[in-house]
Amino acid sequence: MHPFQTSKVAIFDLDGTLYQEYSFLERYITYLLKDKLSEREVHQTVNEAYQILAGEHPIQLGHFLDREKKIVFLYKEERIAKAFSWEGEEQTVTPDLVNLESEQLAYLGDPWCVANFYIEKHQIAQEKCVAAFNQVRKEMLQSPFSIERCEPLFAAIEKLEVERKVFMTNTPSPSGEEFVNYLNIGGLFDEYMYDAKKPLGMSAYVKHLLEEGYKPEHILSIGDNPWNDLYPVKAVGGKTCLITRYTHHGLWMEPDVTVKTVDQLAEVLTARTIQITG
Repeated sequence: MHPFQTSKVAIFDLDGTLYQEYSFLERYITYLLKDKLSEREVHQTVNEAYQILAGEHPIQLGHFLDREKKIVFLYKEERIAKAFSWEGEEQTVTPDLVNLESEQLAYLGDPWCVANFYIEKHQIAQEKCVAAFNQVRKEMLQSPFSIERCEPLFAAIEKLEVERKVFMTNTPSPSGEEFVNYLNIGGLFDEYMYDAKKPLGMSAYVKHLLEEGYKPEHILSIGDNPWNDLYPVKAVGGKTCLITRYTHHGLWMEPDVTVKTVDQLAEVLTARTIQITG
């Protein structure tokens, strides 16, 4: 039986899920920090960011950032298992219970979150962040940095036999719509949600689906950020698919399926369609 056999609602993330492109991180961090740090320090920060993604740094994907205490920590068995300063030095902390939904916390779940770590660390002004974000997002739709369309994935989504296909991204307008238009997926989904404020927005939508009469096993979420995209669905008993080339540490709710690339995701979705249609 296919792991998504019972799915009736399929929720898709955008960045890192419908396309994969990671070179933007260097440019984004550079735009954020070029007026704060020297050229050498910016270069060092970029290298460190990619070390975090690759799991070659004490701070890693899957860790939580505490804005008030200025630490990054691994959460395991409902406790802080390990903690590090924002410079990566291990800290001695009390293994207290943690409210993971606290506004003082942020999850390092994908490359955008890694960039947000440096925004917090260097206290970048909001207007600077918005300008850097808009610049790098526009570049991603233009040569020589334009993202690639994965036609097999979009074909697989189009053929996916579910009652509802949902596009849900934390990307705000107008960037979200610009990416949808660029990827030519404006008619691929039944619902489009921008600035979704996941994970809380995902939790609210899942609650709405359950109130409509869908059962947990009917709900499938596909994304590259475990905390934002998957945990709200997995927590109620739904199905999840993690798409990432990187290791996420401290996962206490394992995804039902993990793939590394958009092509592999296309294969998983196509296999479900073939199995159901015979």
